[in-house]
Amino acid sequence: VKYEPYTSSNVILQLQLLLFSGLAFFLLLGALKRTETITLDFDWFWRRALPLLHERLVASGSCLNGALRRSLGRRIERWIASLAHHGGPEGALARTRPSGYMALWMAVLLSAFLVFSYL
Repeated sequence: VKYEPYTSSNVILQLQLLLFSGLAFFLLLGALKRTETITLDFDWFWRRALPLLHERLVASGSCLNGALRRSLGRRIERWIASLAHHGGPEGALARTRPSGYMALWMAVLLSAFLVFSYL
């Protein structure tokens, strides 16, 4: 079904909504008079409280940030050292192996594939 916004019934409906909302506004204009009250708006929280909270969190989080960066830096350094130990020029992964090992592992992998394909 194709929606056509400019049919006469749709235009009349939209005009009715617009005119009656304008009528309601002008009829209730007397109820919108200014009153002498104090209103506490919610925007106080993001104008005053949230910047103060942010300032305190940044101040307390800077020392935590430094400790986390040092700890993470040490862990990354250990991980890189471990990779260099195993995969470096003198590591276990850099050694040469006879081609028989490759043939053995291919046979093991193909056997495992055949076993799992029939399960």
